[in-house]
Amino acid sequence: MRIFSCLIFLVLAINAWPQPSRPVIVAAQSKPAFDGKWWVDTELGERSGFLNGASDCLTWTAHKKGFSSTPEQIMDKIDKYYKTHPGSASLNIIDVWQKVADHPKASMATSDSGETWKNAHWYLNGDWWLQVGEAEQLGFVEGYLWCLRTQVPAPTDSYSGSASSYRRRIDSFVRASPKQSKESVAVTLYRYRDR
Repeated sequence: MRIFSCLIFLVLAINAWPQPSRPVIVAAQSKPAFDGKWWVDTELGERSGFLNGASDCLTWTAHKKGFSSTPEQIMDKIDKYYKTHPGSASLNIIDVWQKVADHPKASMATSDSGETWKNAHWYLNGDWWLQVGEAEQLGFVEGYLWCLRTQVPAPTDSYSGSASSYRRRIDSFVRASPKQSKESVAVTLYRYRDR
């Protein structure tokens, strides 16, 4: 018992001595490149969510044209491009989207040309959020944040948390607020911006 007491005393005494200061090293949070390598290594749901999030922000926040295709309309084209152009693995997904997207000449749309959305953020609201899995939710947040950080001119709102942390916050909000199910996911994300 005496030896144990001595050991405890020694540990406490050593910890009480002043220690030379050491620099604190904080590892930078790595950010995915969202390129062909990411595309190949990522599951379908997360890719789909990324395209939804990026297109939502590109269209409604960055005000860029040509990103209104749904993931179902563009994913196979992006996938095929990366497979047939192996040297383009470092090319950003959105750059590939622009290369493979159909760019039809402006024409009068007919009423039977498919579903059209007149409201901002299209169908990407709380109802949509609850119907997709966690991977797709995470992908949405990744795509939206990527767009805010790279495509929206400064100053813009800051989001210093991880995409996973925002996914959890949005999910908690949507599940706890069923009356707000028509609020767009982008607006819900905005609630959690840095203040």
